[in-house]
Amino acid sequence: MKLRHLAMQALIAGLLPMGVSAQKKASIDWYGFVAAQSWIDTHESSSSADGFLYLYPKDEVTVPGDSHDRNAVPQASWFGTMARLGFTLKGPEIFGAASRAKAELEFSGHAAPGSILYRHAFMALDWDNSTLILGQTWHPMNDLFPSTVGIAIGSPFNALNRSPQLRYEYYLDSEKKVKLTGAAIFQAANGSFGPGTTGKSYKYNRWSMMPMFYAGADFTFGDFKVGGGLEYQRITPSVDLNDDNKKYYMDGLCGMIQAQYNKDRLAVKAKTLIGHDMSHLGICSGYGVVDHLDPGVLQYAPLAASSSWVQVQYGGELKFGLFGGYMSNWGAGKDLKAVYAAENGTIDNMWRISPNVQYSVGNAVLGCEYEITTVAYGSRKADGTVADTHDVSNNRLLLSVMYNF
Repeated sequence: MKLRHLAMQALIAGLLPMGVSAQKKASIDWYGFVAAQSWIDTHESSSSADGFLYLYPKDEVTVPGDSHDRNAVPQASWFGTMARLGFTLKGPEIFGAASRAKAELEFSGHAAPGSILYRHAFMALDWDNSTLILGQTWHPMNDLFPSTVGIAIGSPFNALNRSPQLRYEYYLDSEKKVKLTGAAIFQAANGSFGPGTTGKSYKYNRWSMMPMFYAGADFTFGDFKVGGGLEYQRITPSVDLNDDNKKYYMDGLCGMIQAQYNKDRLAVKAKTLIGHDMSHLGICSGYGVVDHLDPGVLQYAPLAASSSWVQVQYGGELKFGLFGGYMSNWGAGKDLKAVYAAENGTIDNMWRISPNVQYSVGNAVLGCEYEITTVAYGSRKADGTVADTHDVSNNRLLLSVMYNF
């Protein structure tokens, strides 16, 4: 026993200098913010993070003999608090590349335990003209987002997705004006809709045993940047346990084009997404079960949709911005007998106009933002399109004080 104890002490003593040496080669920078936000809504709405992440108004609710909308009840939240904490680590060289890592959490809510969101946790290797990323971070279609006061950053018109991924970025030139990106992405917190009772879930992607594949390119021309990409996804909405665990698949393809211009005090950003079942990206689409098939035959068809946004922002310490977004449901092109999508596929289109003003003083940012979001709800047709629509709107006024560190 004494010999074992001495050997353990020798091992610890031998490793300690190595650990100290490794720590000297690494540096950690902490960052984050603490924010207090107050908002007023004129209609019951879909949101998350205890209302901080606003999405869109819910459909009206009426009862026979009473036509007034029971969801049109104004409400307010005063001084809701949230915080974000993260760190970036720069480590020693690995395989001839500079190594780094990042982790980030977000806390929100009015009372404990509130909501805790696991945002980022990844490692990266940076060579002169390429980068390899492994872990959870922004989906490549989410790299460009508007500068809004609300933390939804343009969702549900903009993609909002952080996922585990293996991602490789390569610059074709030494000035890094042309970048190619390839990624294999698995669903996690941002999953697809499905026939189960859980609503959105990553299990439909995991059952397929295949990651989502992304390929894209970005180009820089002075103050102007433009890029685009394509994503292919395969999910397995159902498994027949009574037929040797037979799987039924649904395939989808979506594309993205984005552009931004920055010069002096002016910034202009825009993005368009078009594709199949973009529910994992936060877009209000999905898929359905194809009708008129032989008994025992199961086939899925994705709903196609488009979603676009543009923002113009001007200023320095005092910035003025204007955001606009529009989303449209194009249907499946086939008759469906069941649909798995946001609001059961009853959304035909939606739009938003949102001006904001932000003032930076020291580490603090004071912001005010107004949003009007209107959704055209209606009756779902057999092909997944929506008819006989009526508009439902919500007005949100948001005040924010954010302290960054």
